Amino acid sequence: MKEQLERLIALQEADLRLAESAERKRRIPEMVEAARQPLQAAQTLRDTVKQASETTGKERKACEQALAEQEQAISKLQDRTTKGEIKTNREYQAHLLEIEIAKKKRGEIEEQLLILMDAVDAKKKEAAQAEAAVKEAERKFADEKAALEGSVGALDEELAGLRRKREALLAEIDPSLLRTYEKLKISKKGHALAGINKDGSCMACRLQVQPQVVAEVKRANAIQTCFECHRILYWAGDPVQIVPLPEKPVEEVEEAAETTE
Repeated sequence: MKEQLERLIALQEADLRLAESAERKRRIPEMVEAARQPLQAAQTLRDTVKQASETTGKERKACEQALAEQEQAISKLQDRTTKGEIKTNREYQAHLLEIEIAKKKRGEIEEQLLILMDAVDAKKKEAAQAEAAVKEAERKFADEKAALEGSVGALDEELAGLRRKREALLAEIDPSLLRTYEKLKISKKGHALAGINKDGSCMACRLQVQPQVVAEVKRANAIQTCFECHRILYWAGDPVQIVPLPEKPVEEVEEAAETTE
């Protein structure tokens, strides 16, 4: 029965590893999508910065156009002075005020244009940095994707090896015991067996097992189950360690020898 129990333990280990490896393989597409997220975030930021840069560029062009129109308006006002269209001193004073207001407006436009020129330069640098970040994110994603997709082959090999091991174990386990194991595996989410700690507790449900059952589990002459969780039990406690007695110092040994003589 001990051999049967050892095979059941090996079978459970193989089944758990099969489930784990199959789950890892199933999650690879999800992991690829998770690895893609930093790239998507970098692309979104790049597009946002690019759009802001284009908007600032359009504002700069509009400001340059407004400055050119203002220059043209000032030039026309100044032409009126040279063409003799102003007849009276009152008209002349009003005309000078109009020119002064136009020049003041031009100064405001020029100031705004300087601000926009600096903003355009800053946005260009920001856009270049965002584009570089996208390139780096693309490189990292390509590496991670290749690694994840490349692991599929290794997982397939591992799964195939575990299935072969499982088939070999199935052929060596008593059919009735195997049926019990399969039922427990389904109801206990893969953990049909549970070890007993050296303190006498079930490692699955954490409750104490009756001393008599613990003794039977250690002997492994028959299959024992936990009275609480009903899993098949096996001994997982630490083996008894023999602690050697401390050796006497050399001086004490010599003294004892002299006394004997």
